[in-house]
Amino acid sequence: MTTTAIHPARSALRREQVALTERRILEAATQLFVERGYVATSLLAVAEAAGVSPRTVYVRFHSKARLFERCIETSITADQQPVVVAALESPILDQRLEAIVEMARSTMERSSALLGVAAQAAAVEPEIAAVERVAMQRALGDFRSLAERLESDGLLPRAITAAAVTDLLWVLAGPRAIVSLTTDRGWTPARFATWLDVTLRSFLRGR
Repeated sequence: MTTTAIHPARSALRREQVALTERRILEAATQLFVERGYVATSLLAVAEAAGVSPRTVYVRFHSKARLFERCIETSITADQQPVVVAALESPILDQRLEAIVEMARSTMERSSALLGVAAQAAAVEPEIAAVERVAMQRALGDFRSLAERLESDGLLPRAITAAAVTDLLWVLAGPRAIVSLTTDRGWTPARFATWLDVTLRSFLRGR
């Protein structure tokens, strides 16, 4: 076998190893952040829990704030089912709403604990306050995109604007709403999904 044939295989294996190491670090960090809180979790503790060197954690993420941000990003974007993503392109309003509700439900299921940690840490940690602001703006942008797509595809009633739907989604399914319903009211993702589905349909269909 030639050297040129070996190099791509080695490169692919190296990428797989890097991805696996990163996943282990993120999983360990997520568990520690949820169990201990942001302030009490150190990069050294994350490295020990992940079974890697502290240098590996630092080289991959550079700071605890960046590691925490990646944990949140990963929890929100992980495991988006292709059927849900496809439904967001559906010409049928009911299917579009089902996809939006499922995305919100899965976000609550995977991310509510981390979002709660972020809300607590933001009050005392400027770096996390900045991370939280970025997450909030990203969520608002996603809601705006969903609402504008509904409007451009002609799926909104004439009297309802994309801006109104954006605000509704923010109030009902934004990060702060998810944290409050989980921690203050003890809602499960299933209860949240049922309530969100009924509320959205009532607003958009007047029933």
